[in-house]
Amino acid sequence: MHRALRRRAAGVALLIVLAMPMAALADPITKNLGGGWRATIFDPVYVDIVVDFVSIKNDILVIEKFAQFVGVDPITGLPKPVQILFEQIESDKSTVSRIVLTDQIIVNHTGIDWTSYREELIPTESGVQTFNQALSATFSIAPFTTRTYNGISSIVDFAGGVVPNGSTWAPGVESGGLYIDIDLESAEKPVAFTLKELPIPEPGAALMVLLAAGVGAVIRRR
Repeated sequence: MHRALRRRAAGVALLIVLAMPMAALADPITKNLGGGWRATIFDPVYVDIVVDFVSIKNDILVIEKFAQFVGVDPITGLPKPVQILFEQIESDKSTVSRIVLTDQIIVNHTGIDWTSYREELIPTESGVQTFNQALSATFSIAPFTTRTYNGISSIVDFAGGVVPNGSTWAPGVESGGLYIDIDLESAEKPVAFTLKELPIPEPGAALMVLLAAGVGAVIRRR
């Protein structure tokens, strides 16, 4: 299927999923992505991934990701992070060492505006995973304007812009991808790592949400 048509079909599928009752898809689901990898999605009511391209010969797996953030944690006032577990299920020879995130659709239904967005690679087994800064340089992130990596390239923060509540952010749709390099050779056993994504609200927004929730609770009790 042509990439644009595949993306449109996946988007329609996502809307159908999001319209389903929460209890229907509450349990985590695991998808075989090909290229020696599988992924576990812990909140499939609001998160999905679709394989765009995979090639053992070219050592690459390209995926599209869809996520909807709804509400905030009642304790922290922050959105609940999205977490996807990637696990190696084939031998190193049959496993690609590069995963690319592209054409992402991220919906803000948290009730607050975001002023930055963090993506983090968390190893859960042996092996090292890093964001490839050079190859990710053309990854479109508007309305954000800056990207900052930590010293070991396992965290990237997008900032310098605002994703308003009720809007959709589409990183990678305009151009490029976010490249993840996986060191398979140094791993003593099959590699596994978690991709964690967290929207960060504008300063003070989380506190305002908590205060509003507290006032609402008091009014309801009365």
